[in-house]
Amino acid sequence: MKRIGLLFGSFNPPHIGHLALANYILEYAEKDEIWFIVSPHNPLKEASELVDEDIRLDMVSRSIVREPRFKASAYEFSLPRPSYTIDTLDSLAADFPDCDFSLIIGSDNYLSLDKWKDKDRLVREHKLLVYPRPGFPIACDDISQNVKVVKAPHFEISSTMIREAIRQNKSVRFWLPCGIYDYILERNLYK
Repeated sequence: MKRIGLLFGSFNPPHIGHLALANYILEYAEKDEIWFIVSPHNPLKEASELVDEDIRLDMVSRSIVREPRFKASAYEFSLPRPSYTIDTLDSLAADFPDCDFSLIIGSDNYLSLDKWKDKDRLVREHKLLVYPRPGFPIACDDISQNVKVVKAPHFEISSTMIREAIRQNKSVRFWLPCGIYDYILERNLYK
């Protein structure tokens, strides 16, 4: 059975923190692949700053081209909207019965699971890999058997920071995977 880590996100844009985290999970949490699930619209986030989903998918695809164990996925594009993680996980499990999926989330998201659709069923029926985020500690004695906390390094970088820097005409070339900064400038994204 193939062990797949699922990294959901808007990837607006994808940055080196996403790739470093995925690389860490791949190597240290014993996964065969990491799938970057590009979310058309997270129901807990504002949609106004999102660039087109196909552009975000293209940026993810370009970002991971050199790692064959990383996969860019438009899986949620064909699902009802807004996208709810539990629905996507259920659908993936049905469509890929030969895969063992683990949802990769930050401790900030883990601590806000009460806002998620079918939170109890999600934790009961699906595996979660939780990585640390500064300011969001998790008491390890307080977690479900399907939840594993991984001690991944954290990066003080976010897509929000990158979008704001681009609006201010700051160069963030080295915060992004190779070629993505030029891709953004050529298409006049985030201005």
